[in-house]
Amino acid sequence: MRAQRLHRRHLRQSITRISSVAAIAVSALALAAGASGEASRGAATGLVVWGHGFGHGIGLSQWGAEGRSEAGQSFQEILSFYYPGATLGSTGDRSVRVLLSEANGFRVGSDAPFTATDADGRRIEFEPGLVRVTSGRLGERLVSLPLRLSPGGAPLQLGGTRYRGTLTFTAADGGAVRAVNTLDLELYVRAVVSSECPGTFGQAALSAQAVASRSYALANLHPERDFDLYPDDRSQNYHGMRRELPGATAATLATRGRVLVYKGSVADTLFSASNGGVTNDGEDSWGPTRLPFVASRPDPFDTNGPAAEWGPVRLTIQRIRDALPVVPADLAGITLVRNAAGRASAVRFVALDGSHVDVPGYQFQQRLGLRSTYFTMAAAFGPALVQASELSTT
Repeated sequence: MRAQRLHRRHLRQSITRISSVAAIAVSALALAAGASGEASRGAATGLVVWGHGFGHGIGLSQWGAEGRSEAGQSFQEILSFYYPGATLGSTGDRSVRVLLSEANGFRVGSDAPFTATDADGRRIEFEPGLVRVTSGRLGERLVSLPLRLSPGGAPLQLGGTRYRGTLTFTAADGGAVRAVNTLDLELYVRAVVSSECPGTFGQAALSAQAVASRSYALANLHPERDFDLYPDDRSQNYHGMRRELPGATAATLATRGRVLVYKGSVADTLFSASNGGVTNDGEDSWGPTRLPFVASRPDPFDTNGPAAEWGPVRLTIQRIRDALPVVPADLAGITLVRNAAGRASAVRFVALDGSHVDVPGYQFQQRLGLRSTYFTMAAAFGPALVQASELSTT
């Protein structure tokens, strides 16, 4: 997952409770005054939010890994810090399936002759060029889905992007077509590292990313459906052959087959752009259970990266209620609850009558376009917050 991988990306369902264990640091903001329920002239018109990091902060920090690489750490040392409960292992050759897109049709083809095979076993040879595929046709030919395209002497192309491996088209809802790229795991990892990290990153940082990306892919295979991974932050960023960098290629080759393992299984190695100086163990990020092979601890190598600090973000109360309709209109106060990593596990909105609504921290972050749940907030006053355009987005 890159900047959120944020990566990763895959928006998971947030929790809807406040963990008593996580409530180690709480700040309350009084937004209105008066027992009558009427706001005073000095009542807050919104919030100012500022924070640290970019993404969920669980596992590898891409900018932290780069800082460690610059300091001379090896990729093994980098991975050991971010995944202290996992160990390096190995895997054999295999393929992965990436969902590229869903649409009513696609322009597909190649710069060389290519072959199509449909569900009825019909094999059709095509000359170089592009043809349109829909739920029942490939060019002028009637076909049955699923339809698989195999390359000849040149990679296949979908729209304006070339892809290694094969392309398979399956039926989606509403008569749409789903395009899935099947390719070798190592080719996939090379393209992911190229998309997730700047080409200027050190070799140790890129190699650590390669192991994390390879492990994440294998831990998230879905044989029960017709694809394994998404091409964006829902999984990992993947852009086919559009971006294949020399450093990423070298890192993939140097770590070929290497994965992180926890208790005999490939670890689900989440990662993000920046943890803001403290790693997150995942507790209360998307669910009540922390990941057993990560830990929350200071990460001084992340603090100087370009994504380490953000804000201030100015939010009107109306903007918050537009994004989160459950927030009461007669708002009296807000309580921020943090987990052990200092991130907001929940935001409690208190109404004038004493009732309250708990919004998971991750949901608050996502709905309001904040960079992370590692934030602090303060009440703000006056009309300056009316400008919704001041809201920072990822």
